[in-house]
Order: sequence, then structure tokens, then C-alpha cells
Amino acid sequence: MTSRIVFFHQNFCSNSTVLRTWTACQSCSISAFISCPSGFRRSPGTSTKDCKYYIRTYTLKIPINGCSFECYKEEELKTCCPGFWGPDCIECPEEAARPCSSRGVCSDGLGGNGTCTCQVGFAGTACEDCEANRYGPSCSSVCSCVHGLCAAGVKGDGRCTCFSGYGGASCDKELPECASLSCQQNSRCMEEALTGRLVCRCLPGYQQTAAQCVSVNPCLQQVCHVHATCVHSGPDQHLCACNHGYSGDGRVCMAVDPCQNKHGGCSTESTRCLILATLPVPLSLVSLSWLSNLVCGLQSPCPHLSCAVRLLLVLTRSPVHLVLSLTCPNPHLS
Repeated sequence: MTSRIVFFHQNFCSNSTVLRTWTACQSCSISAFISCPSGFRRSPGTSTKDCKYYIRTYTLKIPINGCSFECYKEEELKTCCPGFWGPDCIECPEEAARPCSSRGVCSDGLGGNGTCTCQVGFAGTACEDCEANRYGPSCSSVCSCVHGLCAAGVKGDGRCTCFSGYGGASCDKELPECASLSCQQNSRCMEEALTGRLVCRCLPGYQQTAAQCVSVNPCLQQVCHVHATCVHSGPDQHLCACNHGYSGDGRVCMAVDPCQNKHGGCSTESTRCLILATLPVPLSLVSLSWLSNLVCGLQSPCPHLSCAVRLLLVLTRSPVHLVLSLTCPNPHLS
């Protein structure tokens, strides 16, 4: 039998339920001596004389009035608190108090997978942004740029930055006079909003530095999650990728629980996968005495193993978690 114990995730809640059953109908003279099924207790004041039991003869089945009583048992079912998911009850994207940025529904509970189903218009691991070509706090507005780039996203206002030779609020107005205007590299011909005259300005994704238009690097502005790597992929373009040990879209990165994925690589027949801690420092800086105190302070699922042996059974290490695999014969697991 396999079981999992997580010592440092305190996100479990309990739901109590009451199971009820009735004893078999018996003669009222002996009914008081009939016991409830194992684990059940007799419900006070629930005896009834309305039942019937039968006596069989060779040819007859004779009904006789009898007595029965109700039995009950309280069961406490362990489950994840709202906003937590999986066997280890990990926090949903963003945070349990406002999962999915309050813009979607998290697949929570013991059987959940922690993914967000976003409301219409929203996207991202934690529904933190708008779908492509949408903008505004509610992501309900749709960009209208025909020949240009839209200021999209939750913080965007939908304004269009037109490509060279186009103007107008939606970049749908051709500017044929631009053909006679020679603009420098990485710049474009555009119409000034106030004067209507044609001028050269840097292309979208570039900014004026001295006499040149230089590519903007958004990675300098910490646009990705703290546990993600930002790659400058073009003028004002970037890619966010979660670091090893984390998952997400790069703007939201969540620590991967090694025990959630295929039992942490441990045998499901004879092993418990335990997350001992989220490491505050790299594993190389963790002292042997700290590790020893942590491991040996746990209640061992394998009573016959000494502390020293348990310490040697630390198998899997990641930048985020310290994972302990305890292996012992099946009868020792509960």
C-alpha cells in the first residue's frame, strides 16, 4: 500500500460527514443486545418497532413484528482548502486568496491540476494578461490597428503606433507623400497629430538615442517573473521562460512539486515521496547538521530504519525542494 505525507504543506482542510445505517430487524426482546457495525455507534432515541423479520418453516414464511435501531459514524475527509490543488495541496496560480488573479477558476482540490480557466478575454498561467489583440482592465476592448501596432494588454489603452507611410487613429490612412521623405535607419515617416506635417520618428520598438534609433530591450525593466529568464528577441520584444524547478508562462512561475509528478520518480509500490522543505538557500550551502536534524526529526514510515540510514536515502534534489524517498518493504507502509 502506498501513502504520501507532506510535512511542510499545511494547506489541508477537513470535511466532516456522518454515515448512517440501521441494524437488521430482530426480535424486540434481543434487539437491545445487538451491536452496531464496527466503527458505528448507536443513535439515541432511534429505536423502531415498525420493521418485520421472518421465520421460515418447511412450507411457510411467517412475518413477525420486530425492532431495529439506527447507527451512525462520523468521518473526517481530508481535502485541500479552497485555492489549493493536488495530493500535496499546492497553492493555485497567483495566490490562494485570489486564485487566477480573480479572473478565472482554478482546478483546485485533491483531484485538481492547478490550471486556470480564464474568463473571456483573459489569458496566461494566472489569467494575468489579456488575450492577443485585446486591451484594458477587463480585456473587453479589441484593438483596431490596421497598419500598426496596438498598445494591448491589461495596462494598454489600445492606441495605435502606425507603420511607415500610414496615419490616422486606426492606421488606415495612407500617406503617399512619405515616398519623398528620406528617413534614417530604423525610423519611419509619420504624420504629426497637431500640425499634420510629415516627420521621421523611430520605428515601434526603437527609441531615439542621440542621432540614432536604438532597439528597446524590455528585459532591462524586469518584465518577467523573478524565477524566470528574459530573452531579448527583437526591438521591444522579449520571451520569458521559467527557470528549472518552476513552471508557468514566464510572467507567472510556480515552484514544481517533484512529488506531484510520477511520485517524484520513486517506486509507487514501496516508497513514500516526501517534500521536506523549500530550501531558503542553494543545497550546497545546507549544512549536514541541519539536514540531519530535519530528516531525523521526522516520524519515520519505516520504523526499522535508523536515522543514519534515512539520511542516506535523500535521492532527489532540485533548486527548489529537498525531496526524501523512504523505501521499505510493503508491510511497513501505511
